Amino acid sequence: MVEPAQYSLFDNECKKNVSSLLNEFAKELKNISGKCMDIGSGPGDITKEILLPFLDPNATMIGIDIMEKMVKYANETYGDGKRLKFEVLDIQTKSLPEKYISKFDHIFSFHTLQWCNDIR
Repeated sequence: MVEPAQYSLFDNECKKNVSSLLNEFAKELKNISGKCMDIGSGPGDITKEILLPFLDPNATMIGIDIMEKMVKYANETYGDGKRLKFEVLDIQTKSLPEKYISKFDHIFSFHTLQWCNDIR
């Protein structure tokens, strides 16, 4: 099983890719406020340190990940309970909990959807 703290230490290539992409759209991203979701947030470092600073200060973010261990680490390390929190969710579920249906203004995902078999 992947250890969240170690994963964070070695995800430099992912961080570089996300930073590059977000820099390309920085002007548009600064206008994003409201409720946002980051699918596949892992240990939360990219969500907190890279994605969130690009958004309007009023934007709130829920990072989701399938791995409970990652979510626990993310909440303990980066979550603040107000602007940023993390929850366990399998994005491939066929019965999405009501609290996620049509509740978000913007959804991000950087290194996750390629691992999904069926995301209809």
